[in-house]
Amino acid sequence: MSKKAPGGRAKGERPDALVALQAANEELRAKLTDIQIELQQEKSKVSKLEREKTQEVRREQHKSTVVLTELRAKLHEEKMKELHGAREALLRQHESELVRVIRVKDGEIQRLQALVNALRDGSTDKVRGALLAEAREEARRAFEGERGRMQQEIQELKGVKRQMEEALTVAVQADRIKAAEIRSVYHLHQEEIGRIKRECEREIRRLMDEIKLKDRAVCVLEKELGVQAGHSQRLQLQKEALDKQLVQYREASPKREASPKLETPYAGGAGDGSNQ
Repeated sequence: MSKKAPGGRAKGERPDALVALQAANEELRAKLTDIQIELQQEKSKVSKLEREKTQEVRREQHKSTVVLTELRAKLHEEKMKELHGAREALLRQHESELVRVIRVKDGEIQRLQALVNALRDGSTDKVRGALLAEAREEARRAFEGERGRMQQEIQELKGVKRQMEEALTVAVQADRIKAAEIRSVYHLHQEEIGRIKRECEREIRRLMDEIKLKDRAVCVLEKELGVQAGHSQRLQLQKEALDKQLVQYREASPKREASPKLETPYAGGAGDGSNQ
């Protein structure tokens, strides 16, 4: 009886250990499934993040190109407007000056023509001399006035020229400043794009490191699961062997109990024979 108790305890403990091992295996499988799902989700997040960052970089590049093109077009348009306005102003001023000069010349021609006609109709040399002197004086005054007006026009044209040169210098400087601003904006956009790329690369490397760590954890869990499965299989084989031993023991127990009953009549018969 004392020998049967350890066997019973071992039999009771081993199924419990098998159940615990199976529960641990199920828990490991559940953890492995969760980690695989999480790993797939992380991979999906990485792919989505890569697509989003790539699209963001492309949008920033397109935005920079559009801004640069718009600034260049605006600068060219402003420059053309300034040049067109200056050209129109000069043309109007030149036309007005030409009209004024033509009117003055027409008046001078008419006045001189009247003097010529008067000289032709004059009868005395005195009148002719007075008219000639008056004509000379008038011509001199007209010449002086015209020369003064022409000098004034020249000075005005020089002033306009200086203004145009100054305006052109200002426009060129503004063009250079705008070009520098465009280059600065472009460089800022390029730096921002580079920063976004670096952040994307760092984030991708971090996620890849996490994925590698989880891959290693999955491999470790798979190895542990394999070890647990082997241990479970060994326990199952031991259980089956114990079950076979138990069946054999149960089959052998009736035979052991029946063997003394068969020997008792034989002993009685021998006693009777001796008595006879």
